[in-house]
Amino acid sequence: MTLKEWFQKFQIRPLKIAAVFLLLVWTIFAYRSYLSLEIKQNAFTRHTADLLSLAILQKNRVGAESLLESLIHQGEAVSAELCSGDKQEMAANANLDGCLKQAVSFERIVEQNIQGSRHLVLKTTFNTLSGMSSMFSVLAFCLLLVLMGFYLIQTAQNRMKKDLFDPIVNKLLGEEELEIKELSALRSKIIESKRIEAAQAVTLAIQENNKQVAHDVRSPVDSIIELLKRIEIEDPSIRKALEIAIGRANSIANSLLSSDVKTVEIEKMTTYDVAEVLQNIAAEKMPLFSGGQIEVETPKHLYVSSALSANSLARILSNLLDNALLACDHNKNIKIARRREASEVSIEISDTGRGMPAEIINRIGEKGFSVREKSQSAGSGLGVYSAKNILDKIGGNIHFESSFGVGTQVILRVPIKTSESVSDVDVCLVENEKMNQMMWEIGASSLGLKCKIFSSIDEFLGTAESISKSVPIFLDSDLGQGIRGQDYAGVLREMGFQKIFLATSYIELHGTAIKHIDAVISKSFDSALTLLRAENICLTAELC
Repeated sequence: MTLKEWFQKFQIRPLKIAAVFLLLVWTIFAYRSYLSLEIKQNAFTRHTADLLSLAILQKNRVGAESLLESLIHQGEAVSAELCSGDKQEMAANANLDGCLKQAVSFERIVEQNIQGSRHLVLKTTFNTLSGMSSMFSVLAFCLLLVLMGFYLIQTAQNRMKKDLFDPIVNKLLGEEELEIKELSALRSKIIESKRIEAAQAVTLAIQENNKQVAHDVRSPVDSIIELLKRIEIEDPSIRKALEIAIGRANSIANSLLSSDVKTVEIEKMTTYDVAEVLQNIAAEKMPLFSGGQIEVETPKHLYVSSALSANSLARILSNLLDNALLACDHNKNIKIARRREASEVSIEISDTGRGMPAEIINRIGEKGFSVREKSQSAGSGLGVYSAKNILDKIGGNIHFESSFGVGTQVILRVPIKTSESVSDVDVCLVENEKMNQMMWEIGASSLGLKCKIFSSIDEFLGTAESISKSVPIFLDSDLGQGIRGQDYAGVLREMGFQKIFLATSYIELHGTAIKHIDAVISKSFDSALTLLRAENICLTAELC
């Protein structure tokens, strides 16, 4: 059923229901008025019959005739007869054969036996129309109210049809603006929902295509992996580059096979090691850069939390390094540097290639534009274009600076999650259980210590650079989802942290030697205090 058909079917229902209700009320009122008239006529006849029985016992003919006359004048009867069988004994305003009279239209005859007499019956004739004449004005007024109510409802409904239903049916899905703000907002939402549905249909088609592409890519990649196992490669750097390249191809195929849309990578905040991404990309490209070098000026680890995923960053860097490699002819030297600030990480790729003129620099990033020469592998013009789009969506950017005959510098700015300053922290705990977090906070506060607590290892790594490397770090062994704190101790040691401890409820680990772990204790804060005293770590006077 369409919206128009629905309105046509249901818009007259309220009018019908109201009309039937009002007419029913009027009918009930009219019927009750008729019943009350009957009750009044019966009561008057019965009362007159009682008085007639007294007059007959007293043989007071004049009084009896007066009572019959009172039925005519006061009881509003048409006629009244005192009958003995078919014989008329006495009457008022009646024919001689009144005792034989039958009721006609709009008339009713009320009969009442006279007490004290075996044969006498009072027979009174009433006209219903004349009896209800006093009520007709009230009934007519009520009927008028019913008709007025019906008219008002119909008028209101016609108004609603013109101002509400017709705009909904005729304009809601069209291009014309609606006069009613609420309907205009509803129209905008409907148009937006249709746009989203169309976008979702396109997304589903892209996902299906991605899955097919990923399936087709993984098949030769798996074959290459098996062949690599059978080939002896003497140069370890070449083997490492192949393994990294194959791993990245598998990672791209897995992301395409996932049910999520590719843009989810730039919407979900993830924590990863930027330094590791840079090192892996450099190792992958180095065997292709014969006669030159790729120098990565970055510390061993640089963990950040960003809306740009590690896979997306690797794809962007891979494309930029390909361009830099092709730009170098003789003096082949590429430097990759990084600089972390409060809200972003900048990555600089500098080459010693031929450089580019200003008119080329201004066009880099246009869809389909490529600076590769015909002698080189053809470029699609989508690499930098895609990178700019992704970075724009997360608030980052990519900038090119070039001097002809000197080289080109690409500056990549990636927004990261801003971490609060923890420079004055006394002790750090990586623990996912809320109750234990609370106990450490209370214990540290009682001694005037500042204890910084992290609920996950990713949260800690994203902030680690701003933490003094002399601060004691306590790791929980079980951080949930199969993550173990001791597995990250080596990473923390490489980042420069000097005091790394394991706080765990697994008794079997207590007293054991674990690589990069200085000591294993229980989860209680008191155990940490005891350890700090034993290690001569004086955070306050009370601990010394």
